[in-house]
Amino acid sequence: MTISSGSFAELLWPGIREIWGIAYKDWEALYPQIFTVKKSDKAFEKEQGVTGFPLASIKQQGSPVSFVDPYQGYQEEYVPTVYAIGGSVTREMFEDDQYNYINQLPRLLARSMRQTEETTHFNVLNNAFTAGASAGADGVALASASHPLVGGGTQSNIPDTASDLTMTSFETACTDIMDFVDEQGLRMFAKPRVLVVGTSLWATGEKIMGTDRAVGSADNDINVVRGKAKLLVSPWLTDQDAWHTITDVPNGLVSYLRWAEQLDRDNEFSTQNLQFIATKRWSQGFTDHRGSYHSQGA
Repeated sequence: MTISSGSFAELLWPGIREIWGIAYKDWEALYPQIFTVKKSDKAFEKEQGVTGFPLASIKQQGSPVSFVDPYQGYQEEYVPTVYAIGGSVTREMFEDDQYNYINQLPRLLARSMRQTEETTHFNVLNNAFTAGASAGADGVALASASHPLVGGGTQSNIPDTASDLTMTSFETACTDIMDFVDEQGLRMFAKPRVLVVGTSLWATGEKIMGTDRAVGSADNDINVVRGKAKLLVSPWLTDQDAWHTITDVPNGLVSYLRWAEQLDRDNEFSTQNLQFIATKRWSQGFTDHRGSYHSQGA
């Protein structure tokens, strides 16, 4: 669709005191705070898992050492997608615009692209509990009680019983994260880094993260989770009961940037219409389930 004089007739005449609707303050960039952003220079990027060794066994006197092999682990592939949006304006509309609205179209296209980035990245969390929606390297949903381990067995990154966000449920999350093991079942040191909530849980999150004493209790117990993680409130989370804890384990939530945002403008020769186009190419997903812990809420 092309913006013509008939589309914005009011902008062709003097007398309008104020143009409103395009000068709102935007949220800061949120997804880079929970995704590991990497640069891509290929048609696809692969992340390959490997294991170490399992626990050592007892060597009996005179017996040979037991030799064991590490394993090649799971692999995740990231294929970048091109996102694009554009606008077209007639020459007459561009020349007759009295309020400089047309010259702001590139900025508005860039705003749409930024929000597209946030939406697609946070959809990784929105789809975390949906089998098949966004499987990771191990082939199961991001939030699962049965992530298969290469060395055998499974591991969970969800609570035994889905629960709303409270100080107690976050304490449980911290404990479960500290109990993570690697692909051979060896203990690892993981800790929470960011607590991600929707806008409906901002106050609950602030109380849990910023209160010295136990939240909602008359006891004088200290709040043991205060400062354990940074609070991140996101308007792009669709389930307002769900909450997510990003850990310090690398290669959890991953984003590959194939090319940065490009804003182009040109004139169409046959119509003399002015065209604006914004494009960007990226991919997002997750590799290691230990990079996050999730609860759907009660």
